Amino acid sequence: MRSHDIRRNAAVISALVLLGMISIAAPKMARAGVDGDVRAGVTDGDRVAVGGGLLTQVGSSRHWYFNPNVDMTMGDHRDQFAMNGDFHYDLDTSGPAFWIGGGPAVMVVDREGADNDTDVGLNVLTGIGKKRGDVRPFGQLRGTIADDSQVQIVGGVRF
Repeated sequence: MRSHDIRRNAAVISALVLLGMISIAAPKMARAGVDGDVRAGVTDGDRVAVGGGLLTQVGSSRHWYFNPNVDMTMGDHRDQFAMNGDFHYDLDTSGPAFWIGGGPAVMVVDREGADNDTDVGLNVLTGIGKKRGDVRPFGQLRGTIADDSQVQIVGGVRF
């Protein structure tokens, strides 16, 4: 089995473990005012990403949220693991949430046939999502400004 196939299988297994852990922890997180999310998307049009995160209000504000998240992006010649410390501001709290935000990103890039690189960047994002309910779908567009800049389109659910 090629090392690329092994990395892809490891990423899929990791994503499934992450989903399982979040589903077990979701009831406790909801009582603590913390929501979990699972997400999948496309990065730069040709790489697939899977991941998860948390969402919690910042202070007593109904507009500011902290949304740390991780994702694994897989492609033909490069895989990437990213840790993001995103904050966002909800523009409307009466209907679906529209938000803008950003935050720091740390990316570990594994290129086929080359050494791993670690890159630090800045995320800029916008999104829309359902504000209330047990399961809330969302969509997000995130650009990462770094040595190896990228654009990611993500969809997911929060619970």
